[in-house]
Amino acid sequence: MFVSCKKNKSKTDDNPMVHTETIQSVKMISAGGGLGFSSSTLIDKDSIHYRRTVAANEAENLIYSRKVKAEDWKKLVATIDQKLFGAVKEGKSVQPVDGIDTKIIVTTSAGDISKMNAYDDPAWKSIRDIIDHYNELYR
Repeated sequence: MFVSCKKNKSKTDDNPMVHTETIQSVKMISAGGGLGFSSSTLIDKDSIHYRRTVAANEAENLIYSRKVKAEDWKKLVATIDQKLFGAVKEGKSVQPVDGIDTKIIVTTSAGDISKMNAYDDPAWKSIRDIIDHYNELYR
């Protein structure tokens, strides 16, 4: 019997993308403020679903679902570096001072990565910005 002490390092260890799980959906939830605001955007490879509620003014409530172009889904997925997003330092809740908290949830084949109020982090902000852009584009 032969036993080797040499570490077996495969080529996949050199490629960080090999360790990336498949992104299934991206969700952004915001809630708070003096007017009782809440919104939710869920984007997957096929569609975008949006819901906004303003308790103080029901006329501002909005719900829609639209089909997403394949290239827009690919662009969103390409924007997300799961390792960087997973390392994001969350901000504190601002709801106690009538602020609005925003949480981004990336659902992968391995589970959820969820981060809240990371406004100073470029990885978090880039996801928020593209979701905001798609909300305008598909409205």
